[in-house]
Amino acid sequence: MDVLGVVLPVIAVAVVGYAVTAAGVFRPGDIAGLARYVFSVALPVMLFDSMSTVALPTTFRWSFLLAYYVPAIGLYGLAAAIGRRSFGYTRPERAVFGMSAGYSNTVLIGLPVITAAWGDRALVPLMSIISIHSAVMFSLTTVVAESGGGQSGGSGTGRRVSPGTVGLRTLRGMITNPIVVGLVLGFAANVTALPIPGPVRDTMGLIRSSAIPAALFVTGASLREFRVAGQWRAAGTAIVIKMFVHPAAVWALAVPVFHLPAPWAGVAVVTAALPTGINASVFARRYDAAVAPVATATLISTVISAVTVSVLLTAMG
Repeated sequence: MDVLGVVLPVIAVAVVGYAVTAAGVFRPGDIAGLARYVFSVALPVMLFDSMSTVALPTTFRWSFLLAYYVPAIGLYGLAAAIGRRSFGYTRPERAVFGMSAGYSNTVLIGLPVITAAWGDRALVPLMSIISIHSAVMFSLTTVVAESGGGQSGGSGTGRRVSPGTVGLRTLRGMITNPIVVGLVLGFAANVTALPIPGPVRDTMGLIRSSAIPAALFVTGASLREFRVAGQWRAAGTAIVIKMFVHPAAVWALAVPVFHLPAPWAGVAVVTAALPTGINASVFARRYDAAVAPVATATLISTVISAVTVSVLLTAMG
């Protein structure tokens, strides 16, 4: 695998996004509009187009999801416990701190890197993670943050949230998530062998070709909003768990325990090694909790992922 050929273009486009935003060429409103296009149009069309044509496996490897999500959820809990014992965090702070250690940037960085590395062979395993990633991590964070009643602080509700409420929020979020909609419709089109007219397929191809570069540009531009905001011990703890412990734990399940084949094992491990997803900072701001360490972890983990992901692509490729 040509690792430099995979990673360097990804980094370059993100750097361009950061640079032109820092130079004032793009304003926050411009980036917000481009981000809406990426998430609501370009990526859903790309995922529909990919899933409608990919060769689906005859049996799904459920052990793959266990190999990824057991460590992700377990390390979320570990980070939350460390937040309580070592940093005296409140419940909402523990919730978003745990998210910073267990939530990967699967779409904006994972899609470009992993599809460039393994091509269409990686689509089914990667999409199986992405399809429930936000539902699992967002629900977990909401439950932890709001189940204490009166501890949420900041913009938190201060009310105990019921499992039914969380379930309804999760279901509504999945139904209205354009990424999930694109995946589900693409899968349905594949299974039913839905004929798609040539002009429609060509139109989707044009939109699809814009998805990855636009997503990377938005990633770089969005990082312009983040600052190294201090609280280094907490941020460093989250970074170590996210960038090193998470992929190691996934590897330990994926390879020695479940014996996942290529590229399934590689997709699981590299996805776990992706930097903290930007939505962790969105939740931190929502609850006004652990904003500084989460923002610092998001920025620093994204920078160092250029090295760590390259090493893992070499090892797992």
